[in-house]
Amino acid sequence: MLSLVVAAAGIGWFQADVRPTETELRRARQILMGPWTIASAIDDGEEIGLRLIRDRLVKGGRVLINERTITYTVPDTGVKRVVGFKINPAKLPREIDLVTSDERVMPGVYKIEGDELVVCFSEGHTPVRPTDFESLAGSSRMLLRFAHASGDAATVAPEELVEAVEIKNDVPVPAEPVALGRIRATAEEIARDRNLMAGSWDIVSIRDDGELLGAELIRRKIAEDGRVRIGSRGVSVTSPISETRRLWAYRIDPATTPKEIDLITEHDSILKGIYMFDQDRLIVCSAKEEEQARPSTFEAPTGSRHVLYTFRLARTEAVPVATSTPAPAPAPAPEPKPVREPEPTPAELKAMREEQIREMLVGSWTITDSKGTLVMVVRSDGSFSSTRTVARPRLFQPASVSSGGSWSYAAGVFSARISSTTDPNMLGYSYVNRLQSISPTSLVMGGGVGPLKTYRKL
Repeated sequence: MLSLVVAAAGIGWFQADVRPTETELRRARQILMGPWTIASAIDDGEEIGLRLIRDRLVKGGRVLINERTITYTVPDTGVKRVVGFKINPAKLPREIDLVTSDERVMPGVYKIEGDELVVCFSEGHTPVRPTDFESLAGSSRMLLRFAHASGDAATVAPEELVEAVEIKNDVPVPAEPVALGRIRATAEEIARDRNLMAGSWDIVSIRDDGELLGAELIRRKIAEDGRVRIGSRGVSVTSPISETRRLWAYRIDPATTPKEIDLITEHDSILKGIYMFDQDRLIVCSAKEEEQARPSTFEAPTGSRHVLYTFRLARTEAVPVATSTPAPAPAPAPEPKPVREPEPTPAELKAMREEQIREMLVGSWTITDSKGTLVMVVRSDGSFSSTRTVARPRLFQPASVSSGGSWSYAAGVFSARISSTTDPNMLGYSYVNRLQSISPTSLVMGGGVGPLKTYRKL
């Protein structure tokens, strides 16, 4: 029971039919990470009192969600417990699987309601994933509501914290293809709308595939002070947790109805969208995946795979408060010139891209070829280990060879040097491969000669 109560704040179990994008998964993790307090709990139709939860199950009713684990303290002993979890935010309802210390998996669903996290999961010998958020008598379900708590964010490294509206790109924004018979916007029209967009904007609301994110959650998890900054060709957001600034590029076509906007993500994928100005507000509706068609309306209902953003032009000056004895009005000061945030230089964009590729290389990769199967583990500290299982070992030849060493990446080249191995002939050998492409799930690279090889991420 104790592990179940705490595990419920979770992060993603992937299924083969619907997988989230890397940006979507990072956004879901960003929203969930941090301190939460149990606001209510219903176990198999029976409501558990808050005092009982805080005094007997979870100290203070407080849990801390990291990227893949949940930490809580046992009230009686003061012992800290850790529970694993996984999520799939691409499914509807969004799925969560809780993994206990004895490796039992409890399937569940979760959602965000305003500033609250709601989780419903099943327990028992043969649990079935819920399809709704109810815990009736005899259902073997637990329904938990969490309120976001104040305090430290999460005990994770800053580089692991990624906000929802992360934006960076190091390549020129590609020109949109010109369709026959289509009226294109003039340079003056594009410049006018870019000037209208340029500046600081407060995030009024975000509706993600039918899920409305609360203002407090946006300020705590997505954007510092709930604000984004738009330049002439890019959008920047500062993480309220890691204090790092993220960039996306964008391009617009104000000649269409509705006006079109394309967002170019850190993975060079293009998310199609539309935008409009409404007095002092900017409204943007975009698809969540590159393969999706462009939205035609400013709506993001459940199942649409759309995100609807509403921004309000940020105030740059405080509004004076009237007093009982008004002071004489000061002489009008000259209006200051607007200050725009400098956009990243090409060198900065290139360095950001190189660092992004290094981060994406970290993980476990595998490939099966005519020689057999290779599994390579690339670590963030610059070390790697690999195991090659031979498909048809010869006489007196081992069935597998294990190696280890160091790796580096620069200017599109992945290098690995072997410093330890079970095959003496490979000791000190270096591999140099040029990257063709990399994504969250695959890696294509090869040497100077021979075919390119595609590695799959485990």
